[in-house]
Amino acid sequence: MIRAKTFDDLFVNIIHELNDLGKKYKPRDQETIELMNAHLVLENPKAAILTNPHRKLSKKYVGAEILWYLEGSRSIKNIHKYAKMWNAIADIQGNVNSCYGWQIFTQPIPGIQSNQWEYVIDSLRNDKDSRQAVLNINQPIHKYKTKDVPCTIAIQYLIRNNKLHCITTMRSCDVIFGLGNDIPFFTYLQIKLLAALRYKYKDLELGT
Repeated sequence: MIRAKTFDDLFVNIIHELNDLGKKYKPRDQETIELMNAHLVLENPKAAILTNPHRKLSKKYVGAEILWYLEGSRSIKNIHKYAKMWNAIADIQGNVNSCYGWQIFTQPIPGIQSNQWEYVIDSLRNDKDSRQAVLNINQPIHKYKTKDVPCTIAIQYLIRNNKLHCITTMRSCDVIFGLGNDIPFFTYLQIKLLAALRYKYKDLELGT
């Protein structure tokens, strides 16, 4: 377990662990240093923007990506200008699978006039102790014939000891590039959900 109060401190702790305990592997013939089953804990989700000068995170891109996710569209037309890598993994229609906003806010739940975000809110409003408030990102349709396999498997929300916790499960987590953009979005969703749930649970607090 690697934990810290702020993302800046968590990032440094992760790098130290990779240097000390990481093993070299070559998925798709790309050399990586990997920690298997790493459990990262951000104690203060409001301290989620990386300011480490060695990473040089683009806050403009972070903001653009969150807005793109909130659109709920798989099209890269509003995001590719900020990062060329989206052009490389889009299909011929200019769509990608890794727009998490599409799975969360747009993709319909079969047989139900709802989306996953509304489902999560309803799950926790109906049962404060629920273990069913899960957003599924990586899905069976992503298994074959695609250049873009989502790194995020699922996001689960739990209310425990009157705190809303977020648990994100990743199949792959790129510390240098991806994590700096992912953590702000995951924590944004956690804070957004907290606001929605406070209509019923007035004193609900932010967890890890």
